[in-house]
Order: sequence, then structure tokens, then C-alpha cells
Amino acid sequence: MNWDNYKNNLVQLADKIISKDDEVKIIAMNEEMTISQVVKFFERQGRSFTKTMIQNYIRVGVLPPPVDKRYYTKNHLVLLTLIDSIKSIYTLDEIKNILAPIMNNPEIFEDDLIKITDVYKNYLALRKEALSNWRDSLPHLADRINELLNEDNVPEDKKGIAMPFMIALTIMAETVAMHDLINELISNKN
Repeated sequence: MNWDNYKNNLVQLADKIISKDDEVKIIAMNEEMTISQVVKFFERQGRSFTKTMIQNYIRVGVLPPPVDKRYYTKNHLVLLTLIDSIKSIYTLDEIKNILAPIMNNPEIFEDDLIKITDVYKNYLALRKEALSNWRDSLPHLADRINELLNEDNVPEDKKGIAMPFMIALTIMAETVAMHDLINELISNKN
């Protein structure tokens, strides 16, 4: 196994993940939309929402109800985008609890501690920074795993199998720790 090539490939995979444009284009969207229009808007953005999903987000309390029981605003679209970005890892109840301290009244956007558009803007900036830091740490992680595999007497020709497993295991451990930290932050939000 060519070690430098492996680390370069690992960084290229990270670059591919980082370059994924996670931002939804909501520029200059001032009009209100019906739920069907919201679903179609997100389809054009490459995101999958159904009417049932959106209604469930409202029922659970993670998304304020539509204006006049019918119209969704730019704030709704921004919050839906944020929810979509993190729902594969976090439950709706966790997302609701994370958002609770900044959403004074979960029924409306107007009294939020931080405007939802600013929350999303900050999320994108912090995501980019966190991913960059993560990318920069990968070569060191690969070197450390290589040391451990050497200690475990894994043959060179088998490291190509063991290395992805060990990287995945490490990332899973980090994910569990991050999830535990989030739960601590939620439970100690006062």
C-alpha cells in the first residue's frame, strides 16, 4: 500500500464532501408559498420534502405553523433547509430541543433570540470551518491508525481493508461523543 497515495485519496474524499453545496438558494424570496409550492421549490433545489413531512414538523413543534394557516415564508424555507441538513443524524425532538432556547415562541419567528436566517448563515459558516478542520486532521488520523495497525501486526497487503474500517470506527466514536455533548448541552440549557 502506497501510504502517501492513500492519505491523498482520503483528503480528496473529504474535499468532495466539503465541496458539496449545502446551501439552498432562497435569495430574494419575499412572497409567501403554499405547501405545494414549498415542496416544488425544494424539488428544484434537489431536496426531498413531502406535504406530510412538513405537516409533521409543525405537529412536532420544530417548525412554526404557516401564516394564516396556509402560507409559508422565507423563514419557513430557511428552517426547513436547516432541518433537512441535520435530520439524518438527529431526531426531530432533538432538533426541537436544540432550537428551543432561541425560539421564544415556537409558533412564530418574529420574537426569536437569533433570526432564523442568521442561524442558517452561521450554521453554513461554522459547517465550512468544521469541515476544513476535519479535512486537515485526516492525514494525522491516517498516520495514527497506521501506527496502531503496525502494533497489531496487520500485514501491509491487508491495510487497505483495515484502514477504512478503522477510520470509520474513529469517526463513529467521534459522532457518538458529539451526540453525547449535544444531549448534555440540551439538558443543561439554563
